[in-house]
Amino acid sequence: MLATSDMRKKLKIVDFGPKGRGIIAQEPIKKGELIERSPVLVLPERDRPHTDESILFTYVFMWEKGTTEEDLYKRKGRSGVTLGYTSLCNHNPNPNADFERRIDEQLLDLYALRDIAEGEEITIDYQMTLWFDPNP
Repeated sequence: MLATSDMRKKLKIVDFGPKGRGIIAQEPIKKGELIERSPVLVLPERDRPHTDESILFTYVFMWEKGTTEEDLYKRKGRSGVTLGYTSLCNHNPNPNADFERRIDEQLLDLYALRDIAEGEEITIDYQMTLWFDPNP
């Protein structure tokens, strides 16, 4: 049985200027609630040399069991891009959301770590050495 991939809270894409696009909640979200379940487009390892050198690298998740996001820098294994809003989440060292990679189902779940107010930006910890200055 395939999991449903159309589960999403009401979200909005917003341009945060120098920080880039991000997403905000358009309704209150309770701690522990699923914010979005995104289908994932899996990028095979053979394609990584092309995608890792492109802007796409800044939007992908590591897509191998037993790995972390930091493993993206090893340039081995598959990566994946979500076909939802989750790839647009901005980094925050104290995020209000987290993600769970569902490797076999090719889905990524984004869920609330705490209550999130309507109008609040939804952020995640990228869980890797940052390639940008988070405090410009």
